[in-house]
Amino acid sequence: MMMRKKFKQHKTAAVAVAAALCVTAAAGTLAVYGQNAAEKQVKETAEEKLSQEEAVYIPWDENTLYKETVENQDIVKQVCEKYGLDPNSATMKDITREMRNYEEALWLLDEMGEKPLLMEKGEGMDSLETYIGDVYAFDGGKQVLESYCREHGLHAKSARIKDLTAEDLVAIGEIAYNTSEHPKN
Repeated sequence: MMMRKKFKQHKTAAVAVAAALCVTAAAGTLAVYGQNAAEKQVKETAEEKLSQEEAVYIPWDENTLYKETVENQDIVKQVCEKYGLDPNSATMKDITREMRNYEEALWLLDEMGEKPLLMEKGEGMDSLETYIGDVYAFDGGKQVLESYCREHGLHAKSARIKDLTAEDLVAIGEIAYNTSEHPKN
């Protein structure tokens, strides 16, 4: 009986404590559920995005066939022809830095040939100037291109990448490499 009397006296407080415990438990449960749902959604989105992207880097060793490391097989044939290699049997140990530079020049002509040499105001950043700035991690691409064009009778402001030869692009790449303060290896 005494317990009932005490309960009646403190009924409001007991109900409030019980309600607070229930609300806290419900809020905690919802918070954990919400966090788990958000983590699951982020994970699923990331996995979906990764599954849609093409692999950019193809791991290879020195015995990997060169033709397996380059997407454009016409470029493989041109590089091998220029350097006297068999495109079906050349391995990565046969490929020199000079050959990779020539490969890159051919890629530039094929993929970016219509792009300007210099970055044009209001035209975005798709140019040889921007490309070599990104590759060699410096902002001297404009000077390299203007100097090269002056020496070779080209008008840098109106020229397109396709106006250069693969050999020109290799030479420009070497100048940019040597001019850049980016670490050399």
